[in-house]
Amino acid sequence: MFRIVLTLMLFLFAPFAMANPVDINTAGVSELDSLPGIGPSKAQAIVTYRGENGPFGSVADLDNVPGIGAATLEGLRDHVSLGDGAAPAPNAATNAPAPAAAPVAAGPRINVNAASASELQRLPGVGATKASAIVQDRTTNGPFASCNDLVRVTGIGPATVSSLADSCAVQ
Repeated sequence: MFRIVLTLMLFLFAPFAMANPVDINTAGVSELDSLPGIGPSKAQAIVTYRGENGPFGSVADLDNVPGIGAATLEGLRDHVSLGDGAAPAPNAATNAPAPAAAPVAAGPRINVNAASASELQRLPGVGATKASAIVQDRTTNGPFASCNDLVRVTGIGPATVSSLADSCAVQ
């Protein structure tokens, strides 16, 4: 009898559980941790990435988060949404607001081929790690022909490039 009741409950309530995907643009660490294939460290990586790069423009942008690959991304597609792109919720682990990107001062654009790592951090979505990666990439691979070429830098995806389009220059 217990199995019948349990089966009936699962049958009746499973559609409701699936009807509310987790909003990757606002969910905290604990909510992200509940997703299949995501543990506490990947959940924190999602929150950190979102804080440094702004809201995800597509579910596919999760592939830019360190530790999330194609297989994990496929397993998440039916369980996540983009919501309305509102500001991220506070970090559930620390209860502190997710870090915001440093604003770019009005004035000339930042030349990604000449700027120092600290100057690059003034670009939206670029923190210390990404700034260092930009400097390393241009040292190893040569200058960027356009700001769109920043996608060749590990950890920088189309959403980040799009957010810094008005602040970036290559000359």
